[in-house]
Amino acid sequence: MYFYKLSLSLCAIGIAGTTALPPRVRSDYAVKERHPVPFNWVESGPAPREQNIHLQIGLKQSNEGQIEKHLVETSDPKHERYGQHLSLADVHNMVKPSEETLELVSAWLEDHGIREYVHNPSKDWVSVMMPIEKAEELLQTKYSTYKNWNGAEVSRAPEWSLPQHLHEHIDVVQPTTSFFRASPQTYQPLMDDANAVHQWWEQSGAARYTETDDEASGASISKICNISFTTPKCIRTLYGTIDYKPQVPGKNKIGITNYLNETSKRSDVAKFLRNFRPAAAKAAHEFEIIQIANGNNDQGPYTAEQIEDGKNIEGNLDAEQALSIGWPTPLIAWNTGGSPPFKPDANTPTDTNEPYNVWLNYVLGQDDLPQVISTSYGDDEQTVPESYARRACHGFAQLGARGISVFFSSGDSGVGANGTCFSNDGKHTHQFIPSFPAGCPWVTAVGGTKGFEPEVAVSRYGSGGGFSNYFRTPHYQKSTVQAYIESLNGEYNGLYNKQGRGYPDVAAQGNHDVIVWAGNITTVGGTSASSPSFAAVIALVNDALIAAGKPTLGFLNPWLYSGAYEALTDVVSGSAIGCNTAGFPAQGGWDAVTGWGTPNFGKLVDVAMSK
Repeated sequence: MYFYKLSLSLCAIGIAGTTALPPRVRSDYAVKERHPVPFNWVESGPAPREQNIHLQIGLKQSNEGQIEKHLVETSDPKHERYGQHLSLADVHNMVKPSEETLELVSAWLEDHGIREYVHNPSKDWVSVMMPIEKAEELLQTKYSTYKNWNGAEVSRAPEWSLPQHLHEHIDVVQPTTSFFRASPQTYQPLMDDANAVHQWWEQSGAARYTETDDEASGASISKICNISFTTPKCIRTLYGTIDYKPQVPGKNKIGITNYLNETSKRSDVAKFLRNFRPAAAKAAHEFEIIQIANGNNDQGPYTAEQIEDGKNIEGNLDAEQALSIGWPTPLIAWNTGGSPPFKPDANTPTDTNEPYNVWLNYVLGQDDLPQVISTSYGDDEQTVPESYARRACHGFAQLGARGISVFFSSGDSGVGANGTCFSNDGKHTHQFIPSFPAGCPWVTAVGGTKGFEPEVAVSRYGSGGGFSNYFRTPHYQKSTVQAYIESLNGEYNGLYNKQGRGYPDVAAQGNHDVIVWAGNITTVGGTSASSPSFAAVIALVNDALIAAGKPTLGFLNPWLYSGAYEALTDVVSGSAIGCNTAGFPAQGGWDAVTGWGTPNFGKLVDVAMSK
């Protein structure tokens, strides 16, 4: 059972039974949550009653709203607490549920014969493995088997219930209503050209673009950069990091996350660095890979099936971008298991994992974390139950409160993939489809650009942009978002939430970025390339800050929106194409396709140092 292997590294297993509890409180059951089945999922029959499911129960946290309050204050350059990040212990003490909540939930589980379960370090999540039949009894629900268009199969319950006295003590239980399948934000069709790109590389590209040393050439962007073959040297020159020598790499780190059975293949990363950042080549065999919940880390030869599936395109891209730009800043990759493709065993034959929560429960229990973390996965917001989205977003806020910059790709479907732009509430209303977690107000969402002089929004796919339906416009961007919406003069009225959190916040190259995959040099597009690139630039800004004895940037958004955006290069052309429309347009200042624009390292350091 993969969770119990993980849990031993998190905390001791909590065992109820001997703890003195108050008299049993019992009440009638009532529905706690309903969530519509997405249109691309079809019920195929009852879920097998005897199969195990890994339930994760999110308990009501104490001091609701305090983490976000601390985060905003310590991230606002105008506040006296700016840069005074919280410790691991501070965060745990702030979110730990009340004793009443812990006791009532324990009593409820015991009433159903459940005496062995696992608490995460801050005790706001309880995890337990049980047969589906038992979960149905516990939650007074009915699980069914659902299949979607690509053959994925899950056991889910579109509604679930709790005793009424527990409604105020439990926020979320999953997997129940959640149908989201986190997807890498890479433009996969480009990989169809892998053979052609590799052939071009062998015939002429290698002679021009192979790096023989790590010295800045001083050449112009037009000589270094190729819109169809964007190398690390191009990105480092374009964003101004190429001449920077990190001063305190041992005190600074970058983190990336791998899901969906992905890993970062060391042999591919090594070939990439040998060709495009030779001084960093040894880092391919030195960066740390941490496996969570049996996350995959197959470093052997690729099989024909893995090549057909495109395995590790995402894992390689993230590691290669982060290392080639941020080296010698150390890299950590977390490989979180449980998501498809899924290998069943006798105890856990069905995939039930919700990936962000498993990853969050692990990293939120660690004292030593990278100051910058990039994730290139996301999904349509409406496929994620709001209760789950809010708890995951709160987890990202906890990271931010500890001084960690959390980046997410904004998505590759613009305002929504054509043919899918309908509400998931049973009304089938035509609307734009925001992304999650990009729409969480406590992360920095990164859109995609192409071209160099000037950069413009990508056009062969839609750089994800829009406005959340779950999260309101946060204070730090309210006036900015309102001004942008007014500039639209009513265009797309009714298709998006004018009171929602606007994203992305920033942007970076994501068109034809060079990678090595399955031993071949090729290119790939997507905001999956944009997020680790921007994150690596910020990691180098942090290096300069640490060397100067200053705190790292932490959560960027209040700093960016209050004036640091002037250190970015504004992108004023292109749009977030999707839903059979041109989508939100880029324009001067912030926009819902490229945010404030792309990084200028020298200016970012100057602005960061000035506070």
